[in-house]
Amino acid sequence: MSHLRLAAITLALLISSAARADLRTYDVDPQYRDELYNALRRILEPQGQPTNGRVQLLPSGQILVNADTPTLQQVEQVLQALRTKPAPAAPRVSLRYWAVLGSRAQNAADAPAGAPPPAVLNDALSELRRLHGDLTFRVIGTAAVATNSGQPGEIAGTAFSVEQTAYVLGDTLNAAISMKLTSGYGLPIGQTVEIGSLSLRTTLERGEFVVLGESQVLSSLQKYDGPVFFIVHWEE
Repeated sequence: MSHLRLAAITLALLISSAARADLRTYDVDPQYRDELYNALRRILEPQGQPTNGRVQLLPSGQILVNADTPTLQQVEQVLQALRTKPAPAAPRVSLRYWAVLGSRAQNAADAPAGAPPPAVLNDALSELRRLHGDLTFRVIGTAAVATNSGQPGEIAGTAFSVEQTAYVLGDTLNAAISMKLTSGYGLPIGQTVEIGSLSLRTTLERGEFVVLGESQVLSSLQKYDGPVFFIVHWEE
């Protein structure tokens, strides 16, 4: 990914306000398309500064650039360099998330809402029991987000929302993660209340399960009578 980004950023972009702008479309390998498109936008359309051109991603997958002739020539040089010696594609990142409620319910009738946890969480939940006592665990939110390394991604569900930006460094992942859990239990239709959230930066090892943190549920939501643990897994 860094090779492509450096190549794009080193465009000299000899822009003249009096230069005549031309339109040109470029065919780009799909694995580089989003990164090159974003790099060109940062260069040609910097925020808070005069624009040096316009960039558009067409439905066909082509990149349309409106700029002066020297700029267009340099864009073509970058693309030709990629065709001659392709840069490594940005690694794909797939993270799976769970929001797990820990309850002290004594019988099934009092068990909280949600689904039984999957077996893959057994080790993480055993450690939580060791630290917090004999809890009954129920999954009340789950999501999976897949992005290219360095690119933001999000999923917004009716109860569980996740945002992530993750950078792959070999078998280590540096990630900025935000999660929010809401519930409409006991509320009028269409109304929800936040019952847990977190926002942090963390490091993961490939294949690792990590408990990122916990939130104490609002006491007014009687069906949710304990802490919510937020767990993430970097899938191999």
